[in-house]
Amino acid sequence: MSPPSVGPRSVGLEPAKNVRKRARSSGSLPPPVSGDVPPPAAVTPRPRAGDSRLVRALRAVVGLALVVGIGWGVVWGARRYVRTSPRFAVSEIITSGGKRRGPEDIASIAGIAKGQNVFSLDLDRARARLSADPWIESAEVGRQLPGTISIRVTEREAAGVVAVAEEPNASAPATPSGTYLVTRDGAIIKRVDADDPIDFHVVTGLLLKTLVEDREGATRTIRRALDLAYDYDRSPLAQRSPVQEVHVEPNGDMTLVVGKSGVVLRMGAGPYRRKLDQAVRIVGELDRRGAKPETIMLDDEARPDRVVVRMR
Repeated sequence: MSPPSVGPRSVGLEPAKNVRKRARSSGSLPPPVSGDVPPPAAVTPRPRAGDSRLVRALRAVVGLALVVGIGWGVVWGARRYVRTSPRFAVSEIITSGGKRRGPEDIASIAGIAKGQNVFSLDLDRARARLSADPWIESAEVGRQLPGTISIRVTEREAAGVVAVAEEPNASAPATPSGTYLVTRDGAIIKRVDADDPIDFHVVTGLLLKTLVEDREGATRTIRRALDLAYDYDRSPLAQRSPVQEVHVEPNGDMTLVVGKSGVVLRMGAGPYRRKLDQAVRIVGELDRRGAKPETIMLDDEARPDRVVVRMR
């Protein structure tokens, strides 16, 4: 009798695939046997996470640098174009508000001329130059593309002339120091030149020292003097005897010099309207008597109703 055939089932051996399956589940896979599995494919090394982040960061930096560089290039090119192109050259200068200063004067003071590039002009500097002019109180300067510059000025208006005197001393009285144009508010505009208007009320007696050391106080004094002159202009006396001068006394009192004969009205301290009414009554009475006054004293503050008249 031939011996029985021996096979995997007869001796209790497991197929190789079952062994590998059980080894995988237990975590201990035996080395492969030739013919069990196909040869492994080529494996590409996996990049480390740190290297990947560094590369991405470098790419971002390079990209940002390129964008910034291109942006600055565009900006520089545009800036160069608008500052050199004839399209943006000043072709028209529009001015308004000037009386003492004409259009050409205003443009010249501002430092603006046709042909200049509208973007190269420093508008703040132009405004500062205009405001430094004694006749110009404020200025507005603007540009309208492609080539127009607009300038609007507000000028100061002269309302009086102030004759400033040097400080007197024991050996000599106050001497003239300079004559200045002032506004209605008493602010000094400039020294009077030969071509300046002078047909205004004249204020005298103000000292140069006061003007230098107390400009605000001097401005208030000038304003009070001009207020008195304008109040007198509205009185009945103004038609027959216009104001020639408003003199400021050392103590701040005011004196009017009126008419061609130079009648002196010593007004003292304010308020002045009541005193002007008194002056009207006194002059009317003197006219009826045919008298010619030299000085009318209305400065008795202790006895306001008392008026002293000095005749010629």
